[in-house]
Amino acid sequence: MAPRPVRPARITMPVSGSSPTLHRRARRAPRRFLERSLRGSGQVMFMNNPYTGLLNFVALGWGAWAGGTTWTVVLGAALGVLVATGAAQALRVERAARDAGLYGFNGLLVGAGIPTFLAPTPLMWAVLVFACAVSAGVTRALAELLRPWQVPGLTFPFVLTTWLVLLAADPLPGLATAALPQAGLAAPAVAASVAFGLADWVRAVLASVAQVFFVDDAVSGALFLLALALQSRRAAVLGAAGALLAVAAALALGAERAPVVHGLWGYSAVLTAVAVGGVFLPPGGRTLALCAIATLFTVLVQGATLTLAGTLGVPALTFPFVLGTWLVLLARGRSESA
Repeated sequence: MAPRPVRPARITMPVSGSSPTLHRRARRAPRRFLERSLRGSGQVMFMNNPYTGLLNFVALGWGAWAGGTTWTVVLGAALGVLVATGAAQALRVERAARDAGLYGFNGLLVGAGIPTFLAPTPLMWAVLVFACAVSAGVTRALAELLRPWQVPGLTFPFVLTTWLVLLAADPLPGLATAALPQAGLAAPAVAASVAFGLADWVRAVLASVAQVFFVDDAVSGALFLLALALQSRRAAVLGAAGALLAVAAALALGAERAPVVHGLWGYSAVLTAVAVGGVFLPPGGRTLALCAIATLFTVLVQGATLTLAGTLGVPALTFPFVLGTWLVLLARGRSESA
């Protein structure tokens, strides 16, 4: 009997990219990237919430429409968070941090800050994209540097990157300045002699919140507080209280009326109050006391930074918040370990 022929086994070669899992991942990638970017927007005020981030952009848009900022700043903020989020992905930083938006918020602030102080030229946009990408690398490097002290980098990557760009604008005339302070020693301020009415208090508090995003508009400030409340009502209350305390302290110390009304003495204090009182320390009476002390200290640092940064012709940005919060967290850590 003749042996039956053996039929060769069929070998199926895998087709690259044909896996249903890969298809699903590819479809989800844009949505995941957008969610990370919106969370990055929310993380400007420590909120890991994409809806908070979306409402922040609504507040930015309202501010541009109302004249409290420009559409260039809004576009720069959107571009900044997208570029920084993409740069973090290219750097292959830890996924949990990327998913939480922790590499996007500094890029958003860099993107909003540069067109606030530089003229919107094609070269400015190229530098903005580059600086926002660099901010992600600075964020990662700073996280490694601060790891032994167990303190967060906060917005220092934004401060450092933006300061470097603005300082470079003076010897590089291709980066035309638009609203940079004049370099030199600050002239002594004249104490406000005009009465500060209720409307002034309300505007100063809300503008302080909005100025975190370079917006000078009370309605935008209310929208930013609402965005905070979506995630944490405690954070919203602390932010408003921090602004109120900063405004009161600035007036008591004789700050000029106009900068106070426009929120320029309160925005760093808003961030300090939320960070110390609602994010990095456990809730309680001692935390609230530390929060008040840190907020008042931030106002003093704001004055000192205005003097020091003014000699170089750059704005204070959020450095007072960074320094005040770092010192409180470091002191708190040392006292607990003693």
